[in-house]
Amino acid sequence: MKKASLVILLFLLPMIVLAQNNGNQKKLAEEIKANADYIYGEGWGETPGDADQMALANLLSKIGISAQSTLSVSEEETANNDGLEYKADIKSVLNTYSQATITNTETCSFRDGDKGFYILRYMKRTELEKMFNQRRERVEDYVRSAFRAEEKGRVDDALRFYNWAFIMLHSLQYPGEVRMKIGGEEQLLLNWIPMQVKEILENVEAAVAEIKPDNTIDMLFTYKGRPVEGLDFTYWNGKFNSPLTGVKDGMSQLSFPPDYTPQEIILSVETRYEEAAMSDKELEIMISNFKPVSYSASRKVIGTDGKQLKEDKEAKKDLQAIVESGKKEGIAALDKKQTKDYQRIMDEIIKSIRNKDYSDKDELFTPEGREMFTELLSYGSASLVGNPDPGFYPMGDRVVCRSVPMQFKFMNNNRIFTEDVTFTFSPDKKIESVAFGLGNAARRDIFKQGGDVWGDSIKMVIVTFLENYKTAFALKRLDYIKSIFDENAYIIVGHKLQKLQAYNDKGGFSVGTQYEFQRKTKEEYITQLEKCFKRNEYVNINFSDNDIQKAAFGGNTFGIQIKQDYYSQHYGDQGYLFLFVDLNEADKPIIKIRTWQPERNGDITPMIPKSSRDYGIYGIYSFE
Repeated sequence: MKKASLVILLFLLPMIVLAQNNGNQKKLAEEIKANADYIYGEGWGETPGDADQMALANLLSKIGISAQSTLSVSEEETANNDGLEYKADIKSVLNTYSQATITNTETCSFRDGDKGFYILRYMKRTELEKMFNQRRERVEDYVRSAFRAEEKGRVDDALRFYNWAFIMLHSLQYPGEVRMKIGGEEQLLLNWIPMQVKEILENVEAAVAEIKPDNTIDMLFTYKGRPVEGLDFTYWNGKFNSPLTGVKDGMSQLSFPPDYTPQEIILSVETRYEEAAMSDKELEIMISNFKPVSYSASRKVIGTDGKQLKEDKEAKKDLQAIVESGKKEGIAALDKKQTKDYQRIMDEIIKSIRNKDYSDKDELFTPEGREMFTELLSYGSASLVGNPDPGFYPMGDRVVCRSVPMQFKFMNNNRIFTEDVTFTFSPDKKIESVAFGLGNAARRDIFKQGGDVWGDSIKMVIVTFLENYKTAFALKRLDYIKSIFDENAYIIVGHKLQKLQAYNDKGGFSVGTQYEFQRKTKEEYITQLEKCFKRNEYVNINFSDNDIQKAAFGGNTFGIQIKQDYYSQHYGDQGYLFLFVDLNEADKPIIKIRTWQPERNGDITPMIPKSSRDYGIYGIYSFE
């Protein structure tokens, strides 16, 4: 009898627990609904998912009513200032906040008889103020990033961040009243940001440097009279608008159909950066909800309609000077006698790229170097920009060759990259490594840092390491990435999530943040990368800002902060990367720490002001 009773009890136990849980959840729901500190939405459905969707929609409608009373955006707002126009409406603004609420709501749930599942979505009213504050912090961070990029001639980054700041500004409570101290002066952002963008665009100039027999045109782009460090644009190629085309160190190249002779060039400088915003769902939705600002200065016309397009002699000379400046470093180049063998090899390489004939070149490479060169050419349809005249620099017992500007196109991607390619020679004078260069400004920054204390040779090692690191992702060099990570490296990986759900401690659903962070072992990190490489035709990493600090211990060990944009076919994100690297052996760099974060976090640097470049991001001081 006792045995039978025990069986019955074990059978009934789950039902008793479920009934108790339902009772607890019903009680919690009633308490939440009766508490004026909360906003809530109710939903019923045959499945928890159906009920949750209804509850979320109900909650968002209430949030809209609550937020609308504080938003000072008219039903249709238009600002005219020398051709600048934008429109915003309450519904669009509130729609962007509906995305933000996904990250800070909680739920309770239970079975509600014949009605099926019941879910209550709720959040504290104080969370609304948090959302506004978080948006404002993002606006200010974008503005600071744009301001720093503009100072360095990174026009692409400056335009991107200014545009994103302007769009996000319109989702604040009182966009017309938001002021920010910039350069020591208080600025009203609603007026200041468009004027900054307009001024940048007016200072961008484009000129024809060289018209080539294959119907490609080398272009020179300048900003305030100097080669622009970075820029993106599209142009009319006679049949359709080109993919987004990149400029690096003032250089880019246009391609036209063989049967088309351009008499003028019509190009448009990119300001919106919708593709890049796809890595941030919240920002992507805001961009889609707001009519783009129209800047007449973004349109550039080169040439005179009806007349043959001509080369600009000064532009041609200046572009060649840029090509040659790309080979200049902070250390002395080898003299001509020392470079004779290297020059002969590079002459053959450049000729093979120009003629697209890569046969019979194996003897110029180590096996790994040949593999990298082949990967480089298959990375995207490659062509030379300008007339390369490389320089050669010592790096220990190796020699680094700079630079060969090239452009890469992809069959299945609407993006064209311009890269400055470098080659590293082994001690026996064979090409053992091929990499995408950092760009003139980034290299100059590195050679300025540390004064004379670090020494130019170690700065050269730092530059080469960063170039190889960036290129390893583009060429999917898994073996190289594996070799540069310490076996016990501290690796924090962040990954963007559209939605993450789990049971909370109250028995209901809780919704996680937009990013998930995990500590990974080296093996786990490499396995994850391998899967990423297999899924994507291309992976491109852009370093828009970097800062380097020498550690107080360990000899040549350095902390490197990088503002990184990560692009691939199926995924993208922007964030802050920190690498702690041991460079005591120049040809064997070892990464000891690797962290990534999507945005600045003041808790990381409580003593550093927001105006500082180091505010809210990990640095060497975080681990010493």
